[in-house]
Amino acid sequence: MDDSDSDGPNEQAFAIDDCNNNDIDLSVPPTSGTEYLRRVRQEAMEYPKVVVADLDTSLFIPRQTVKVSEPGGLLPVPANYKAPMSWQRLQVAEFASLRQKLIQFRALVKLKKIAVPAPKLPHATHAQGWCKLCFGRLKPKSELLNTSSEAAGERPLLESSESEGTPPLLHIVAHMDQQLVTCVLEYHINWLEATGFTSRQGQWFYALLASLQKPLTPEVCSWIRRLARLCSNIRASLESSSDPRLNELNLIICLVSRYFDQRDLADSWNS
Repeated sequence: MDDSDSDGPNEQAFAIDDCNNNDIDLSVPPTSGTEYLRRVRQEAMEYPKVVVADLDTSLFIPRQTVKVSEPGGLLPVPANYKAPMSWQRLQVAEFASLRQKLIQFRALVKLKKIAVPAPKLPHATHAQGWCKLCFGRLKPKSELLNTSSEAAGERPLLESSESEGTPPLLHIVAHMDQQLVTCVLEYHINWLEATGFTSRQGQWFYALLASLQKPLTPEVCSWIRRLARLCSNIRASLESSSDPRLNELNLIICLVSRYFDQRDLADSWNS
């Protein structure tokens, strides 16, 4: 190995006199430190810089306990579950336009050029208050402790009726500052993981994402990436492509990955 090709931890530490390595007799022990180092150098030159072990990995397949997801981190689904690129581009364009309109509306409200009564909203730290506002009545604990045949964790913690709770109306969203938006977004992501997905919650996710300011903080970026992965998990569990939740889940994944530039989470298409 030529010393000029070395750097970092392989950089030469001791100066060794150049000489003809053919003069070294490897059958006898070295008589000095310099001769020992010359032998080490000669042996190193006989080996390639990179050595790859030739392993038969098929022996490990029956023992595999972890399934690796697609490169982007989304669970694999049938091709007809993924939204076409033309649809994704249209949704991103409409979402960007909506965000601009929402910014303008907030500015007009702040300048009092539009009279919008301020709603009475729960405090940012009052998660239960926001839960009731968004979804309606909480189920009593006695209902949650039902020992029926339903699997643990699959029973919703909230009333599933879409008629209860409050949708993300414009006068509500317009009076939510950025701290409140991020707090409520985190609550919804936690609720999504615990309860599953409903169209009402999809409306709130769309409104909250539309209210996020860019650039995102690392913390908020981590939350929306978690949101996309949760939606991916739910999408992969759908029984058919006719499930009404499919487009809503695809929309959230699309916005997180393509509008908020988390491209490694996007659905891949050849077209």
